[in-house]
Amino acid sequence: MKIREKVWYEGIVSVLAGEQPYFTPLGFQIVNGVVKLKVYSSAKTSSLLTIYPEAVLNITDDPYLFFLSTFKEQTGGIPKDEVEFINGYPVLRKAYGYIMMKRRKFSPQGEVLLFDYNIEKIMDNPLYCDNIEPYSRCRAFLIEMIIYASKIRDVSIKEGAGDLLNRFEKSLDYSYEIVNKTCMDQAELGIANKLKEMVSGWLRK
Repeated sequence: MKIREKVWYEGIVSVLAGEQPYFTPLGFQIVNGVVKLKVYSSAKTSSLLTIYPEAVLNITDDPYLFFLSTFKEQTGGIPKDEVEFINGYPVLRKAYGYIMMKRRKFSPQGEVLLFDYNIEKIMDNPLYCDNIEPYSRCRAFLIEMIIYASKIRDVSIKEGAGDLLNRFEKSLDYSYEIVNKTCMDQAELGIANKLKEMVSGWLRK
């Protein structure tokens, strides 16, 4: 895997919460060899990351995995047969690779918590490292849809968020147009249409 410093990437973070694997998408960057994460302090993820010091960044561009790990209540989350364990860490079986991490510190900054992690090990998945699919606008914009749908879900319950919701909805609609032009797979188009359906429900509340 080639991961450049000071570039924001999207990955799926996993922790072993008690005996249960927990997966959720997060943006991350590496600065001077330290992994940096930003998590809303009100989110379940932030409390889990403060409790459990070890975590894994699963490197993937699979929209299906982003969709399941973002909308756990609607989808049931990541199926057990998509999960395996490496040295006790829960990981996604189909990720391209993994960054094993140990927390250095965390600190509040407004509505978010900032987490710093030491890199314990970086591993390629031997099943995929020689067969990584080239960049795809379909997958990139489908993941953008998932990100903006999660923002709409979280902001739609707040009062006075009309302008912000409008911006997020426009971004989601733009990404949806690209997905419809570039995705040929019915499963990927199904995720896009399901996201539009869920967002419509949240905006009607």
